[in-house]
Amino acid sequence: MNTRLHFIFQQWEIRRLVKFGLVGSWGFVVNMSILWFLTEMAGLYYLFSSLVAIEIALINNYVLNDLWTWHDRGKAGKREYFKRMLQYHVTASAAMLTNISVLWILTEVAGIYYLGSNVIGILCGAALNFFVNDRWTFRHRKERVKP
Repeated sequence: MNTRLHFIFQQWEIRRLVKFGLVGSWGFVVNMSILWFLTEMAGLYYLFSSLVAIEIALINNYVLNDLWTWHDRGKAGKREYFKRMLQYHVTASAAMLTNISVLWILTEVAGIYYLGSNVIGILCGAALNFFVNDRWTFRHRKERVKP
């Protein structure tokens, strides 16, 4: 790959990473808000609240990433959309387990306030989420040219 094309590719991937970070930041706000509301206002156990908050943030993030971050990848159509959503959920399940585990360990074992533990749990899964989604859920698919 010549140097100019390599530079353009790197710039595009940096933009994609920034978009992913912005979507993730919004997902962070969604997650933390719902976690706080369900725990403090609705009186639910914080781990249950976290599961609900993660799932809502996950759906939010998928929709935004599909429309914006990786809009140039994947096929159109409902079937393909929901296939990507399923892949996104499978990928995010590892991050979800990481988040819940870190949340529980830091809250119950280390005595950290649950919202602080949640921040650390979210950060633990973010990098994994980007790379797996970039390489699997939204991977670039070359269209086959029919002879």
